[in-house]
Amino acid sequence: MNKLIFLTFLLIPFRIFAQVNYDEIRSKVFYSADFDTIDESILIIHKKFAIVIFKQSEMDSMVQATRNSADLESFRSFERHDHLVSLLNENHQKISLTDYWFDYSDSERKEMFGHSNYSNPDKAILEQLFFVGGDLILGGKVMIIDSKEKKIVKSKMKIKRVKGLFGTRYVEFRLPNKKAFWRITTSLGE
Repeated sequence: MNKLIFLTFLLIPFRIFAQVNYDEIRSKVFYSADFDTIDESILIIHKKFAIVIFKQSEMDSMVQATRNSADLESFRSFERHDHLVSLLNENHQKISLTDYWFDYSDSERKEMFGHSNYSNPDKAILEQLFFVGGDLILGGKVMIIDSKEKKIVKSKMKIKRVKGLFGTRYVEFRLPNKKAFWRITTSLGE
């Protein structure tokens, strides 16, 4: 019985490596990875200010780790990755998605497509990428290319907690020029 109690107290402080509590982050530095995009199977996300490239193998292992931790009543047990898993199971060498929904305003979408009610076919997959993508970015397992300069970002980047309207809080993953390319909502306001 004593061994069981000791083991319980030993394991409680350890978090599953696949999960980061973004609400605890105020500011943190991270760096872009650099890997071979020809030999690796990759997932490319075109954002407004950056092109984010994930290895499909890293993405799949992170999704599996998150799924396994969901069985343990983790704080992110609500995450579902059905669309993402089915996309990864198609076994394409290169998968490319464009984020017209979360990075652009209604007026920008209206300018690009002629109406603001554009429905992004990749929206469901992009929604499932928020936390898993953030975990991989924070872990330095993602290659980030500046959209304007078309170069891999080599200098340090920051994650910063930001306050929004009516008490909403976000963490923003920022390029060196302070433009946010990935955003996770940590708490909603009123």
